[in-house]
Amino acid sequence: MDDFFEELNEDKKTEEKGLNSTMPPTKHEKKRKTRTVVTAIGLAVVSFIAGGFSVWFSLDKQLRTLAKVKNTIDREYYKEIDDEVFYGAIFDAVNGQLDDYSGYMTADEYAASADSLAGKRAGIGLVFSTLDENGKEQMKIVRVCGNSPAEEAGVVAGSHLIAFGKTKDGLVESQVFSEFSDFLNTCKDEESFWVRLRVGETESEKQLKKSMYVENYVFYKTNAKSYGFCGNNAEQLTENGAPMSYLNDETAYIRLTQFGGEAGSSFQKVMNLFKTDGKKNLVLDLRGNGGGYLDVMQEIASYFCKGATEKKPIAAVADFGEKKQKYKATDNLYGEYFSNESRICVLADSSTASASEALIGCMIDYGAVGYGDICLSQRNGVAKTFGKGIMQATYFLGAEKDAIKLTTAEICWPISERSIHTRGILPQDGTKTVAEGVNDEIELEMAIKALF
Repeated sequence: MDDFFEELNEDKKTEEKGLNSTMPPTKHEKKRKTRTVVTAIGLAVVSFIAGGFSVWFSLDKQLRTLAKVKNTIDREYYKEIDDEVFYGAIFDAVNGQLDDYSGYMTADEYAASADSLAGKRAGIGLVFSTLDENGKEQMKIVRVCGNSPAEEAGVVAGSHLIAFGKTKDGLVESQVFSEFSDFLNTCKDEESFWVRLRVGETESEKQLKKSMYVENYVFYKTNAKSYGFCGNNAEQLTENGAPMSYLNDETAYIRLTQFGGEAGSSFQKVMNLFKTDGKKNLVLDLRGNGGGYLDVMQEIASYFCKGATEKKPIAAVADFGEKKQKYKATDNLYGEYFSNESRICVLADSSTASASEALIGCMIDYGAVGYGDICLSQRNGVAKTFGKGIMQATYFLGAEKDAIKLTTAEICWPISERSIHTRGILPQDGTKTVAEGVNDEIELEMAIKALF
C-alpha cells in the first residue's frame, strides 16, 4: 500500500517525541536489528557450493566481492564479528544513501510501523515538544492521543509537564524528556503514577497509567456538543470533551489527526452528524497531522471535490518527472453535505504534512477552499505547512516480512499539478496566520476568530 506517512521530527528547533511504545523510531535514532540468518548475499555462496553457478554469477561483481569479504572475515579475522552486527552496518550504510523517508525495516520494525498507523498503541498517549525556540529543554504537550489514558485523565494539549512521581506527594520536578522517559520505564503497565502540569500560570496534578489502546483520529464539536471515538477499537462515537462556545450556530469543527486506522469510517460518521445537526460551515483542523495512508485520504477527499459530478482525481503522481497516474476520490459527496452558501476553512501548522497537504491542495484546486480560508498557526515564530510532497511505497523482501520503504514519486495537486515539496503552504500565498496559543483552546479560538 502506498503511504504518505513519516514521523515529523525534522524541525531543527523543536523535537517532538511520543510516549507510545509502538511508535516506530526514526532511522537516525535506531540500532537496526537484522536477521541472524545469512542474507541473499550469503545465500549466493550456498548456492554456489550446491552447484547453483548461475545464481552466483548472476550477482554483480561488487556483491560477489562482498560475499568473499564476509567469508574471509569469518574464517581469518582474529575476533568474531556477529552476523547481526556485520549486516546491520551494511543496512545502515544503505539507509544513509537514501532520503529521510526511505529505509530498510526488519520484520519487527515494519510490524511496529503498521501497528502505529492502525492506531495500536502501548503507552500514555502524549506527544511532546522537547525543545523550545531557544533550544531549552521542555516537555510541552503538543498532542493528546484520542482514546488514550492521557485523554481519559483530562490532559490537554498546550500543557507543560513539569514534575512526575509514583505518588502525588513524591513528585520530582523536571522538564527533561529523557528523565521522564526513564521514569516511565520503571512503571509497570496499568500502574498509576502522578504528573504535575502547568498551563500558563495554573498548575494541576493528574493521575496517569500506561496501557494498550487504539487511538482515535477524528473529533467533532459544535457550540453545543463534543464527540470523539472510544472503546477497544476506537469505533464507538461518544460525547467527549467540551463544546466550542465561540462557534456560531451554523458551523461545526472536525479535527483529523492522522490518515490511518478507522479515520475514514469515523470521518463519515461525524459528517453524518454535521448533516443531522443542520450545519452549513465546517472548520477542518489538520494541525499536527503528519499524513497517513493514501486510501484513507481518498475516502476523506470525497467530501471536498466541489462541483464534481463524478469521482475526480485528488492527487497526481509524478515518477521520474513524468505523470504516471492520478488517484481518484472513492466517491463524490460534496453536494450531499454542503451548499453554494457553505464555507469550509482549514487550520494547519508546520506539522501539517504529506497527505494533509495533498488534501488541502485537492480542496484548493476544486474550489472548496481558497487560501484566505486557511489559517496557519505559528510554531517557534514560523507559520507554514511542513512541505512534504512525495510518496513512499513499502516492498517486502522475503517470507520473514522484512521490508524496504522507498520514496517512489512526487505528489502534485490534481488539477493545477502544483508541487509544494520542500516549500509548504506559506502566508504569502494569502493565508491567515495566528500566533501560537498558551494552550490549544486559546489558539483555536484565535484561529477561528481570524477566519470568521
